[in-house]
Parts: sequence; structure tokens; C-alpha cells
Amino acid sequence: MSTTQISTRLRSLRLAAVVGLAVTPALAACGDTTASPPTAEQLAGRLISVETFDGRWVVNPGPDDGTDISSGVIPADLRDMLPGIELCDAASAEARAGVESLTWTAFRQIDLDEVDPIEPPDDRSGHMVFVQEFLTSGDPDELATTFELVRAGSEACFGAIEATEEGPGRAEALPVPEVGDSRFGVLTTIEEAGGWAEWRLYNAFVRDGDVFMSLVIVDIRAGDDVEPYYSLDDIDQMIAIAADTL
Repeated sequence: MSTTQISTRLRSLRLAAVVGLAVTPALAACGDTTASPPTAEQLAGRLISVETFDGRWVVNPGPDDGTDISSGVIPADLRDMLPGIELCDAASAEARAGVESLTWTAFRQIDLDEVDPIEPPDDRSGHMVFVQEFLTSGDPDELATTFELVRAGSEACFGAIEATEEGPGRAEALPVPEVGDSRFGVLTTIEEAGGWAEWRLYNAFVRDGDVFMSLVIVDIRAGDDVEPYYSLDDIDQMIAIAADTL
């Protein structure tokens, strides 16, 4: 699978991720006036909410085991539960090494409150839409290096995605508005097993100083002649709104 594919754990549709990034915020020494990177709690205050985008949204509380992470802060013992990047064989060893060190410290998923086309007795026609935002912070120079590794690994995996449990599909560049200090995007389309639905995953990566964001907008569309829920202009606007709080 490529770096832009969601792991099979995302099939639960209730808690998933695309990529993690672990950079421990450095604490300022006593008397040091240099500002420290935002803490996990501070980052959680910048996450998307049910009021961020147009439509009726609900916060996804987290895993089915009852653990509630709706506050946005990801406890250290839960960070490994989030799926990570799966780079394709074309990615460099450097990109792999960078990706393997990654975990987020703040996360929220909001689900569009629409009729679920998958649950019976519906006719398996319509959309399931959710948005995930991942944030972390750290030294700006270190984040910049990690960001470029994520970019290089992702871009190396652009192209056709062979069918496995899901698929086939394709990963390609996604236009991202001029936000933050660095940015890039990936659009992944994956055919659901059996061909009855398609996953569209719009993933925007943005670094703004000492903060790194991954915003994932997921549209699962089922049924013949069902168009994507969002246009690229809509996606562009959503990315800009989320990045504005960084």
C-alpha cells in the first residue's frame, strides 16, 4: 500500500489515521525567554470542532472500548493505536526512517451526521463523510526536516495502487492553498472490495513554525451515479479554515 492509503483498521470508520509524527516539545530552561512549542493540551484547543465546517457534525468519541478522546489530547498509551504511514517500495530508506519515528499528540475526528448508506435497510447509495485532524509540535527546524521526509515518501508513491484486500486505486497530488510555511497534499482513491463503493481521501499536510498538521477529509461514496460529496474548491476552503488556527 502507498503512504496515502488508509490501513485496514480504517474500515471501522470510527477511529483511524493516516500518519503520525512524534516530536517531543522541548521545555524552556529556567530564565529562558524563548517560547516553548505548544503542549498537547494547547494543540487540542486548536483542533477542528463541530462548528468548523458547514453542515451538521458530531464528534467521534474514540475507540469502541469506551476510551473517550473527544478532548483532543491523545494519551501516550493510546498513540500506538493510530494507524501510521505505509510507504510503498519506491520510498527511500531516509523517508522510511523518518516516518517510523512519528506520532501525533492531539487528534479529533468529526463525522457528518448523514444517513449511513451502509447500514441496512438503506440501499447502499449515498455518502459517509468524516474529517480527522492530527497535530503535533516541536523544534521548527526538526519539524521542517520531518515534513520533507513525509513529502518525499508520499510523492515517491504517487501512481497506481494495486488491488489487495481493497483496491485498485490511485494516489496523486492534491492542490493545497498557500497556508503555513510548508504544505503539500495527497488525493487517494480506493475501490471498496467488490466495487460497490469508492473511498476518496483528501490529505493535507501543513507545517506552520513549530506546529505540524495532517488534515484528512474522507468521503466514502456508494451507488451508481453518486458524485463526490465535495468539490476540490470545497476541499481547498476546508484546508484553509483548519490551517488558520495553527
